[in-house]
Formats: sequence, structure tokens, C-alpha cells
Amino acid sequence: MKHCKETIATLLTAAILLTAVFMTGCTKHSTPSEGDAPPESDGFGVYVRLERKDASAIALHGGSFTKVCENADGSLLKAGEWIFTGDDIVQLSKKGNCSVPFTVSARDADGTLLGEGTFLYDTAQGKLYVTVSEDGVTCSTSEAPDAPADVPPVLTLPILDEIDRNVTIGTADSSLRAVQEAAKLLDWGENTGLSADEISDAASTWLAARNNDLTDCLKKLELVDDAYRKLLTDKAQELMDCAGCKDVEITWGSDPIEPVEAIMHAAGLRR
Repeated sequence: MKHCKETIATLLTAAILLTAVFMTGCTKHSTPSEGDAPPESDGFGVYVRLERKDASAIALHGGSFTKVCENADGSLLKAGEWIFTGDDIVQLSKKGNCSVPFTVSARDADGTLLGEGTFLYDTAQGKLYVTVSEDGVTCSTSEAPDAPADVPPVLTLPILDEIDRNVTIGTADSSLRAVQEAAKLLDWGENTGLSADEISDAASTWLAARNNDLTDCLKKLELVDDAYRKLLTDKAQELMDCAGCKDVEITWGSDPIEPVEAIMHAAGLRR
């Protein structure tokens, strides 16, 4: 009987430990040392720490993957601990032999965005430490509590992600989708407050992170560029009607939109 009790206690302990592991999609550590992280990663990658107590989920998006850290019961995540997000970002950087942009975001129990920041990871950096606080999201090369935020944030262009997601290549509706996205791009270009230089740098960074998908991304941008140029002509309304956008107001004229031109120049579609 004593042996049975000991066995049951051992199984219960193991179950509790397994539950703790599967509570989040990431690995929590009090200190991100070499020995804490999985051996295959050498501890390299991105670590995230909360300095606020109202977050229920942390997400790291690195282009081809998303890692979400949250408790299975939806409870708030514990603040003050470093969370290792795995070595997916390390493998991406190694595979492309380049810096990889990644975005860290935190949300509350209702899914409301509490903070978000985008930075660049390179294997030469080894480890990066992202802190999510009431004041925002910062990144450092050191885990020290008073470490300076010496990794600058990266400007992102969500409009490019939308084009990549919605435009198709080689399908019957490719041109129609390209017109739809070109209309959105024109609207964005007329209303963005970003300078041409900022957009060019951000677009170049985005393209550099496409790795094996770069060829397809450029083909999609070429389709959208073709539609964009046609929407600057007197055939704009006809194209919009055919693409199912007859209710979208045409607010642009016939002159090229500088922010859009900056994207196309970065993509090599302008001389």
C-alpha cells in the first residue's frame, strides 16, 4: 500500500509538471541562462518579460511562424519572469543568412492589444531581451534590469503583409484581387504620414525577410503595381466596378502617389 501511495504521488507530481509545461507555448525562466534553454538552441533567440500584470497572452511573430505564450485557463501571465520563445527565429536567420524582423505583442483577456514592438534579430546577436511594460515594448541585448534599450524598433508596413496575404498568382481572379489591393494601397499612400525614405527602408527590410518567398512576393507586387498604374487613368472606375469595388470612392487623381512609388522602387519596379 505504501508503495502504491508513493507511485500515485509520483504520477501526480509528473502530471503537475507536465501541466506547467503546456500552460504556455513558450518556456519560462527566472534567468535566461545557457543551461535553461533547450540544448539544441544554445539559449539563442528572443526572451520576453512582462513588467505589467494585465497581460493574458504574449505573441512573437517572425514571418513564417507565430509563437503564442498563454495559460491554458486564460489566467493572467506572471510578470517579472523571462520567457524563452524558442529558436525558430534563430533558424530563420541562419537559413537566410540575414537579419529577421520579429514582432512581440501583448494582449489582455479580452484580446485588446496592450503593446507591440518590431525589431530585428540576427544570429550574431545571440540573445535579445524584450520587455513589455506600461510605457511600451523595448528590446535590449542584455537581461540586466537597468539595461538600456539598445536595439532600435523597426518600422513596419502592414499594407505589404496584406498584399502578400490576399493577392494570388496564376489564378483566375489574380487581376481582380490585385485591383482590390491596389485601391487599398492608393488609399494608404494618400493618408500615411510616413516619408518616402522611411517607407523605402521599411519596404527593403520587409523584402529582405521574405527569403525563399521573395520571388512570389515580387510577382504579387508587380501585379498590384500594374493595377495601381491603371487606377491612375480614366479607366479607374471601370476597373473598380469589375473588381467588385464599385462602392469604394475614388479619391486619388492621375498623379503617382509618392509613398506607393517608394515601395515599388524598393521592389525594383522603378528605375
